[in-house]
Amino acid sequence: TLQTVAGKIYIADFFFTHCPTICPKVKKQMMRVYETFLDEPRFAMLSHSIDTRYDTVAQLRRYAQKMGIRTDKWHLLTGEHEDIYEIANQYYKVSAVVDSTAPGGFDHDGKILLIDPERHIRGFYDGTDPEAVDRMMEDIRFLLRQYR
Repeated sequence: TLQTVAGKIYIADFFFTHCPTICPKVKKQMMRVYETFLDEPRFAMLSHSIDTRYDTVAQLRRYAQKMGIRTDKWHLLTGEHEDIYEIANQYYKVSAVVDSTAPGGFDHDGKILLIDPERHIRGFYDGTDPEAVDRMMEDIRFLLRQYR
């Protein structure tokens, strides 16, 4: 629920666990963010699965274990197909669509979003680009100073 990130700075992305293209690159960069801010209680991470049929709660738990992440800091989310896609396309304004011609059956853009404690989107970052993720981490540090 929204209580998970209430009063927190957080990042969000959209992925699927069996993605053969950009997701592994994005998750590698998100792991850097996770390790940097692991002990910061005012920061959280949300990864929404766009493959709501395959990425069950059990599958996401296995994925988290494989990645070695604590799910109280980095939340791997699933839900109803319509809800996840509405969050992606309407609320966050990122591309996530079912596409049988795309590798893995889904087309998505690999963006990571930075959201402040008032739920304003502060930035969109290319999750495949280490320099963009470096800029995002600087912006996270700025927000942590701003929202004490």
